[in-house]
Amino acid sequence: MKKTTAAWLASVLVIVTAGSLAAHHSLAQFDTTTAVTVKGTIVRFEMINPHSVIFVDQKRADGQIQRWAVDGPAAAQLSRLGINKDGVKVGDVIEVCGYVTKEGVESQRTINTEPISLSLKATTPKSMTGKIMNAEMVVMPDGKKQTWSDYGQHLCLGPDFHDFHK
Repeated sequence: MKKTTAAWLASVLVIVTAGSLAAHHSLAQFDTTTAVTVKGTIVRFEMINPHSVIFVDQKRADGQIQRWAVDGPAAAQLSRLGINKDGVKVGDVIEVCGYVTKEGVESQRTINTEPISLSLKATTPKSMTGKIMNAEMVVMPDGKKQTWSDYGQHLCLGPDFHDFHK
């Protein structure tokens, strides 16, 4: 009886977590039918979980600056790719190809730029905001193409996307 109950509980646990993992990795909020390419200067790089974020400032044709919040792999995944905090630095120029949020979906990502304080003083944290892009491929500062996400239709990577370094 105990084995049956344990097996039943394990099955339920697998089903419940599989659903949440699938939802977590969904690109439903992004328009994956059109790849967008952005080239700009890194203004902040956060190797955090569950997704890293690179803030990139792109100079538009009208001379205005568009800030992008580029979602990427978790810190552990970046480490496995050989990318560390020093590998992508503020001031580096990168090119990113990915997918932007669909019309009508929240299109801004904000991140706190100050360390969390245990002080009880009421302060207004500084933050950085950018238009969200889920990156599929990044051209690194050294010109090397790097797969950034394995989700999407691989419009950025083309038919030979498996040849990129993972």
